[in-house]
Amino acid sequence: MIRAAMPSLHHPEFRPHHPFPRLHHEELDNFAQRFGIKVYRPREVDWAKANEGRGGDGLMVMGRTVVEACFGWGCRRGEVEAAFSDILEEVVGEVEKKGEEGVRICRVPRIVGGDTLYDGLLDQDEGSLKEPRPEKNGVKQNMNGTLEEKTQNGKKNTPISIKWAINNTRPAFDCADFMRFGTVLIGQLSNVTNPKGVDYLRAVLPEPYTVELLNTTDDHAMHIDATILPLRHGTLVYCPSRVTEEELRRHEVFRDWDLRPLPWNPEEEEDEDDTDDDGPPRYMCSKWLVLNAMSVNEKTIVVEERQERFARWLEEEFGMEVVRLPFRHVNSLGGSFHCATVDLARGEF
Repeated sequence: MIRAAMPSLHHPEFRPHHPFPRLHHEELDNFAQRFGIKVYRPREVDWAKANEGRGGDGLMVMGRTVVEACFGWGCRRGEVEAAFSDILEEVVGEVEKKGEEGVRICRVPRIVGGDTLYDGLLDQDEGSLKEPRPEKNGVKQNMNGTLEEKTQNGKKNTPISIKWAINNTRPAFDCADFMRFGTVLIGQLSNVTNPKGVDYLRAVLPEPYTVELLNTTDDHAMHIDATILPLRHGTLVYCPSRVTEEELRRHEVFRDWDLRPLPWNPEEEEDEDDTDDDGPPRYMCSKWLVLNAMSVNEKTIVVEERQERFARWLEEEFGMEVVRLPFRHVNSLGGSFHCATVDLARGEF
């Protein structure tokens, strides 16, 4: 998993009971206070002692249904229970107290026996992770299975053959591999999300929600919210090295949208982050994290304060009001404003 999805420079940092730098809660507080957001804080957890992960990407909201992720990472399986179970109980209690329609919480199924998600994969060398599997009946196979499907407009999805870091023996998905557009969830297969995970999600979603998969080309894929960024209804920015405009338009939900590739490659830039010795490195992500900004409404978007070129482009090209806030220490652990939040109560799209 580490080899497949994390920057190679920082692979030695991913070892048992080796904590990463603590988050600066001032950055999160500053973000919440700026917009007057009511924040439910998870209980304090000693993640290093618990040998668990980082506490994000575990919940998604569709209407009055909250779904817990089926994490592929063994070290992340207890995160929601450890940090967020009290919040889920509080939300349900508040709704009942108001006499409103109930909230449905879909907790992750318990794994009985040993976990088979990595069976047959752990003895592979680095190069073999990217070798395509042979065709079967004329269809290229992913390591974790092939999931051919049709979108709302009836166009067929032909998956790209990529060997992922997990197999398809049980459901696995991170919530951050899906993004909600009205009642359509756009998602991807990745090193943490497999076809059985997509099937599970489809089975627990309330009507009329549906799931459609983007056919991306990123063999290091883990989370879709640094590949596509909806600025507002009808406008989306995307990473052209991971997904094409043609693939996006295959989905009916984007048929009339203004789809814009980011016109430069952040990986080729030397930005302020590269010369700031006081800040932590990006242990878990690439510079495409720039697309992990968060649109607050149709006119306002929040970006990390060092992403000045991106901020100016949003202002000049789209007339957005760009709020620049510090988030460098949160960025170091693999997420920006979109990754660091999950809105439990939201209006319909």
